[in-house]
Amino acid sequence: MSPDLRRKLIWSLMFGLLIYIGFIFFGDVQKLAALLNEWPWLWLPLVLGLTLVNYVGRLLKWQWYLNLLNIPISSYDSGRIFGVGMLMVMTPGKAGEFLKSYMVKNVSDTPMAVTAPVVLAERITDGIAMLLLASVGLIVFPHPVARTVAILSAIAFTVFIGVIQSRSLSMRCLEIGQKLPVINKLAAKLYQFYESSYTIFRPGNLLISLGIGLISWLSEGLAYFVVLVGFGQPFTMETALIAIFIFSISVVIGAVLATPGGLGGVEGSLQGFSTQLLNMDGSTAIAAALLIRFCTLWFGVFIGVVSFFLWPDLLAGSAEAQQSPQAAGGD
Repeated sequence: MSPDLRRKLIWSLMFGLLIYIGFIFFGDVQKLAALLNEWPWLWLPLVLGLTLVNYVGRLLKWQWYLNLLNIPISSYDSGRIFGVGMLMVMTPGKAGEFLKSYMVKNVSDTPMAVTAPVVLAERITDGIAMLLLASVGLIVFPHPVARTVAILSAIAFTVFIGVIQSRSLSMRCLEIGQKLPVINKLAAKLYQFYESSYTIFRPGNLLISLGIGLISWLSEGLAYFVVLVGFGQPFTMETALIAIFIFSISVVIGAVLATPGGLGGVEGSLQGFSTQLLNMDGSTAIAAALLIRFCTLWFGVFIGVVSFFLWPDLLAGSAEAQQSPQAAGGD
C-alpha cells in the first residue's frame, strides 16, 4: 500500500473515531452503555448474516460486470480484489475504490480505462437501488432534505444514462475532447471508458444490476429493522418499511456528503429520522445507529483489512495508480 493511501486511511479512521466519540457524548455515555447492554446480542448473527447477503450480492454484481466486459479474470481473483476493495470505502468519496481497476490490471493486464466504469456502475446502481427502496417512504413520510437529495440524484442519474446511451451525443463530446489540451492525450482511454460504460448501462444490463442492488440493500435495511426491534420498536410491517426507508435514504445522504464511508452523514441521518418517524429518544436512536454501522460499515472494513493482509500483492505499485486522471486510463 502506498504511503499516501495509508495516510488517507489512517486519517479516515481517526475521523470516524472522533465522529463516534461525539455521538457517544451527545447521547449520554452511561445511558448508551445501558441501552447497548440490554440489546439482545443473540440477534447479532442475524444482523451480520443480513449484512453478508448485501456483500455477496455486490460481489456477484462485480463479477457479473467483469464477465459482461469479457475481462480475463477468475472468480477467485475477482473475489480477492472485491475483498481488498472493501477497505477503500474509507477513502474520501470512496475514490480509492477505483484501485479495484488497478488490481484487475495487475492480475489480468486489462487497461484500467476498460474496468473503471464497473466501479462507477457499482456506485450508481447501488445509489438508485437505495432510492427505489426509499421511494415509498419519501411519499408517505415527506422530508424536504431527503426528498431534495433523492430528486437531484434521480435527475443526475437520468441525464448520465441518457448521455451514455446516446452514441451520437457521446461521440460528439469525445470529438470535442480530442481538440482540448490535456484531454486529447487521453482520447484513446476515454473511448475505452465509454465503450465499457455503454455496455454496462444498456437497459437490460441496467435492470439486472438494479435487481441485484435492490435485494442487496433490502437485506441491510432489514438488518436495521432487527436492530430497532431489539431496542423496543414493534415487530410490524410498518416498522420494517420505515426502517428500510430510514436506512436507505441515510446511506444516500452519506454518499452525497462524500465523507469516508459516509461518516457523520449516515449516522446523523439515522438518528434524526428515527427520532422523527419512530418517536425514539435521542440516546436510543444513537445506539441503534452506532450498532447498525458497526455491523455494516465496520464489518466490511474489517473484511477489507483481512483481505489486504492476505493479498497485499494486489496493490503492488498502487502509488502510481492514484495519480489522477491518469489512474483511470493507465495501460
